[in-house]
Amino acid sequence: MTGRKKRITALAAAMGILVTVQGIAAYQSAFDTAENIIYVGNNTTGIGEEFPSPTPVVPDKNTDITKKIWVTNREQGAEGMSVDCFVRVSLAYSNSDIGRAVTMKGQNTTDWVYSDDGFYYYKNVLKEGESTRPLCTGFMVEAEKIEKTYWEKLKDFQIQVYEESVEAKPYESCQAAWEAYEKQG
Repeated sequence: MTGRKKRITALAAAMGILVTVQGIAAYQSAFDTAENIIYVGNNTTGIGEEFPSPTPVVPDKNTDITKKIWVTNREQGAEGMSVDCFVRVSLAYSNSDIGRAVTMKGQNTTDWVYSDDGFYYYKNVLKEGESTRPLCTGFMVEAEKIEKTYWEKLKDFQIQVYEESVEAKPYESCQAAWEAYEKQG
């Protein structure tokens, strides 16, 4: 190999190395970052009740109990977020025999619907920080429907409220949301 060919080969090798080094340097220096913050939403609901004072149930008289029941979708603050949701409520009695003598008063049938599964479903989406309209205004305990054997248990009788919530998106109605929830098991 002549001197000229050696210089051309050396020059070509040097240029190849230079192009490779510049390409690697350009690749390593050309970057950008993006910070993606993802928050997980929560269904943070709670039962609200207006229950001025426990009303004693008198064995031989009908008893009118004031008790408004609603559900609130609580606000989460800066570090979290509450999602829009659908809610449902069920009622139970501490004594089912006495419970047969209880009827709901002032039931809100405009915003709530009762289902055969024992739940009252709120028809509207409940947004963060909002509360449902009350389910009812109270209860009536009808004395003539209570057997005398249960009169002693009247002083400890309770109306128990249970609620559940499910995220509203992507569902069009409360029925669709709860059907999807039930299918999940």
